[in-house]
Amino acid sequence: MIYSVGCEYAIRTLIKLARSNSAGGFVLLRNLIDSENMPEHFVGKLMQTLVHADILVSAKGRGGGFALSRPAGQITLRQIVSAIDGDERIDRCILGFASCDELQPCPQHDEWAPIRRQIGELLDHTTLQDLIKALEKKYHPSM
Repeated sequence: MIYSVGCEYAIRTLIKLARSNSAGGFVLLRNLIDSENMPEHFVGKLMQTLVHADILVSAKGRGGGFALSRPAGQITLRQIVSAIDGDERIDRCILGFASCDELQPCPQHDEWAPIRRQIGELLDHTTLQDLIKALEKKYHPSM
């Protein structure tokens, strides 16, 4: 895929958080990864990265955990991927060349440029709420 396993875990966890807590309260990490087969320590670090990126807020102690910092419809896939993987993962040369741009294209540059643009548009225009709606439509089509 275009992003790391860590980014996949972050997206899955954010979807579960948004779906399980529409009221905006805090949810414990262990409740978010329960039955998801993801390593708690690793996902905990990802969640802290998302806190630093202002996608999540966290609170310690009784009633603490994680919550979205804003509505799911205002969090784009680009923001999540950038926070976890950085922008360079999508923008780097497909062949790994250090210099690959319009002035110094690699042999695959012209073929990948439109694909990269499409991926960028998808990341920029797809929100966490869009993912939730797509999941609900796929698994509960009568909704």
